[in-house]
Amino acid sequence: MQIENTVAFVSGANRGVGASFVRILLQNGAQRVYAGARHIADLSVDDPRVVPVELDITNETHVTRAAARAHDITLLVNNAGINHLAPALAAADLDAARAEMEVNYFGTLNMIRAFAPALRANQGAIINMLSILARVALPSMTSLCASKAAAQRMTEGVRAELSPHGVRVLAVLPGAIDTEMSRDFPPPKISAVDVVEATFAALRDGIDEVYPGEMAQQIATGLAADRRAVQSVPAGNA
Repeated sequence: MQIENTVAFVSGANRGVGASFVRILLQNGAQRVYAGARHIADLSVDDPRVVPVELDITNETHVTRAAARAHDITLLVNNAGINHLAPALAAADLDAARAEMEVNYFGTLNMIRAFAPALRANQGAIINMLSILARVALPSMTSLCASKAAAQRMTEGVRAELSPHGVRVLAVLPGAIDTEMSRDFPPPKISAVDVVEATFAALRDGIDEVYPGEMAQQIATGLAADRRAVQSVPAGNA
């Protein structure tokens, strides 16, 4: 799939990786980019091809309205996500785990279900921004890992459902990205721009699962060779 003339919808478009997706889509000749954000005043791109859309992906009214407005899309980028940095047992309650599952899993599924009719009609593609932590647990943020793992399994199931309709579904599993969300995470980190470029290269090349950055590639290689050894490494040294 080529980016030129694409009509895209990007969730979480106001900063970090989402903002980079919007910018690079425009640079590569996208016809239109619907930029979804909780607060559209936070969107900083000044381009007539950008259509700001108020969007909370856990709000069914927002999602339904967004899908009706962007019925012409050929690419859905599910980038919106949260990380409350919550362990499984030491957390005071389950609020963080529930919130992460609500956004990272149910919110993403909500978007796919709403936009699937248009993507089937237009034989488009879906990009789900996940994390290498979908495949290995980091004890300091176990609930995030669980939500991303659930989203990965869902991505695989949705891919199987949509493939007969000519819709591609791409899972992106980077390591730490150099954004505000990961400011306290130790290096190596990959830039948001490099994540987007690796994602679009995979989309062009027909690859369904991509691991941008040194950290993600090392962990994926290690899991393939000796899963138990990788899972037993303390989180900070993974």
